[in-house]
Amino acid sequence: MRRSQRFYALYNFFNGLSYMCLGETIIILLAVKLNCPDYVVSTLGALVYFSFILLPTGKLLAARIGAASSQAVFWALRNTAALIVASSAIWHYYGNTSGAIATLLTGAFLFYGCRAAGVVMIQPLIGNITTDSNRASILASTAALFYIASFIALIGICFVLRYSEKLSVLTGVIVTGSLFGYTSAFLLKCIDESSSLRESARQPLWPSWRKAIHNQTLMRQIYSSLVINLAVILTVPVSMLTVKRGYGISDRNALLFSLAQLAGSILLSKFAARIANVIGPRKVLMGAYLAFISMAAVWVISPDSASIAFLAPLFFILGGAHVAQSNSATHYFLQSTPVKQQVNASILIYVCSGGIGGLIGLVISGGLLQLAAKLSGSRPDICRYRLYFALATIILIPGFWVVKRLIPLPTDKRRALITWHDFF
Repeated sequence: MRRSQRFYALYNFFNGLSYMCLGETIIILLAVKLNCPDYVVSTLGALVYFSFILLPTGKLLAARIGAASSQAVFWALRNTAALIVASSAIWHYYGNTSGAIATLLTGAFLFYGCRAAGVVMIQPLIGNITTDSNRASILASTAALFYIASFIALIGICFVLRYSEKLSVLTGVIVTGSLFGYTSAFLLKCIDESSSLRESARQPLWPSWRKAIHNQTLMRQIYSSLVINLAVILTVPVSMLTVKRGYGISDRNALLFSLAQLAGSILLSKFAARIANVIGPRKVLMGAYLAFISMAAVWVISPDSASIAFLAPLFFILGGAHVAQSNSATHYFLQSTPVKQQVNASILIYVCSGGIGGLIGLVISGGLLQLAAKLSGSRPDICRYRLYFALATIILIPGFWVVKRLIPLPTDKRRALITWHDFF
């Protein structure tokens, strides 16, 4: 088990290097460099979740070759899809904007879809190579490794962009990320797992999904995950878009704010597990959702020109909220779902909350951006993004009630020495 934990830790490190080179931020910067409309950029953020509809393909392969090997295959395909994303620059070079956008969106969908199919078994796999006593700490430490590697990669990217911000340089960053990604795929194949995961993956989906409809705990997880995914779609990618087009700053400076977001992720990846052990993952999820709403509201009062004092804390909190909700959702799922049901249940949660949430987020974010552009008229660019976030805040507020309706776990019912969480 320790051997598998070590390889899982190494996988997270190289995956962190890969992620920062070809993750959401870099792809958004590439889209801006390709002169894509705002709604196309917001679509990229929604595709992260909409692509979860490809999750069942991951289960089919896992039933044949196992969870770790299945993820390794899809991770290799994921990085091949990243090369397709990079090839959109060729279309742009020859002046074909439509071809560049089509290639970018196709590659991004396959990239996120292969990632989704790969991680379909990640929660059961984590449960298989950890114990109840060390699971929270391993989740925290491996997440920290991932973000530390991302931090290293981000510093390297900023250094490269200091000398040139040409499209070819950004494309080279994505290609480099793909090479790191292929390495992480190899490390995944080195993880040992029990045969129970393969047997679990062979269980048919539909019978268990029909039963899940009557499982109140699981259904509330789906609803909660859906609104949290929607909050991420409406805030995180559009925040980077606002920095680029609302303030017109350079790619390198935009990545510095991404660095603040990463710093928040690293810090909260460690403390989120400790907080969840005290007050329970449900309340951490509630706090994370409130953070997304608050940051959307803060954008409404953003200054007319870029300010580090304003933007750095905002991105820091967004990064912290993102990792806190991700870790806490995993923690809640593993504690509330029996081991034999975890594979099919995790697919149901991801497909419903990701596929449906991604589609809703795609429509809402794109629609709000176009509406804000029309209503703001000839005002400064930052005005249309302020209006966008004002509308997004109003839409997200009712979702807090959905997250609050998650059924409390035993840890959620504990009373800690601190009392701020009593407000929840």
